[in-house]
Amino acid sequence: MMSEAIDETLDKDEAEEETEELTNQVLDEIGVDIASQLSSAPKGRIASRNAAPPVQTSSESTDVEDLEKRLASLRRI
Repeated sequence: MMSEAIDETLDKDEAEEETEELTNQVLDEIGVDIASQLSSAPKGRIASRNAAPPVQTSSESTDVEDLEKRLASLRRI
């Protein structure tokens, strides 16, 4: 029973290797080079459309408030 399980496992590995070899052979025959195509693929993250706005720190918010007050006083002139 144990030897049957080992034989089945090894047979699966051999079948996977044969499948991969056959796939690579077919791709080579039709001129597909996956490695070169993947190396030219873009890398990095794609920006999200619903990205959250940056969070202001307390010093930034006081600076913004100060600028808004100054702008309001200029508008009154």
